[in-house]
Amino acid sequence: MTDFSVGPKKILLATDFSKHSEVALARAVDFAVTFRSSILAVYCLPDLALVPSASEFGLPYNDYMLMQEEFGREAAHSMEGYIAGTKAQGVEIESKILVGEPHLEISHLAEKERFDLVIAGRSGHSAWDEFFLGSTSRGLVHRSPTSVLAVSDLWTQKPAAILACTDFSELSRDAVASAIALAEKFGAKLHLLHVIDMSDTPSKNSERMQSHASIRQSINDYAKSRLETFAKSLTSGSIEPELHLSWGTPWRETCQLAEKTQVDLVVVGNVGRRGVQGFFLGNTAERVLNHCKKSVLAVKSLS
Repeated sequence: MTDFSVGPKKILLATDFSKHSEVALARAVDFAVTFRSSILAVYCLPDLALVPSASEFGLPYNDYMLMQEEFGREAAHSMEGYIAGTKAQGVEIESKILVGEPHLEISHLAEKERFDLVIAGRSGHSAWDEFFLGSTSRGLVHRSPTSVLAVSDLWTQKPAAILACTDFSELSRDAVASAIALAEKFGAKLHLLHVIDMSDTPSKNSERMQSHASIRQSINDYAKSRLETFAKSLTSGSIEPELHLSWGTPWRETCQLAEKTQVDLVVVGNVGRRGVQGFFLGNTAERVLNHCKKSVLAVKSLS
């Protein structure tokens, strides 16, 4: 897990040179300035030898290689323009052109060179249909060995408000601790949410809760007490999170609260517990990523 109290020292920035990637670059620079991080910007070229439409033309292998090299030169030129403006902000960014499936190549590089954080735009419009829309961002969350920050193009400044979600598991503790550290570093307001997940409750018991106010109130009071205790165990005097307790489906409640509170960033653990499976295991984290319009930081624990 990236220790955000110290900060990510090595940031891997994925780009497709779209307007979404320009916003991701700006936020990566914010992190680099705040935490004194280094940034490596990467772009993935499609491997023409594996593109079905290209093979239909029956081009000789050497022609494939010449086309690949030409695309590589164009990408390198685009990369120079993409990172040129960062020098004025005192941030030096290195760059690299990769070939292959973006989320696979980026995840492999993150593991090989031990990056602390991967940053990518939420969507883009490149030669690859939906390059950063859906499958790539989900692939990075699933495969990257470290935390992934998916930046929405709505996030146009340093974070002023952050929403963290907890199910009281150890992973969610890591995620909330990351949110607290970021709130302290950026001077942002922190919201902390716990959702009482009715889908984890057997249908018969759920019906009883609806019809017996005392049962529902007892559960609500217990969850509220746990949330308050959880918050006190993590926060210092400089950060006093606003606590939120709701009933429903975790990903939906998270997205709704993010919109209501107008936060810039939602912080979740991408593996946790929901019943036996995990509160933010796969499906829920993915739905937050898919349905929430805000930027999402998926914190991955290495423990």
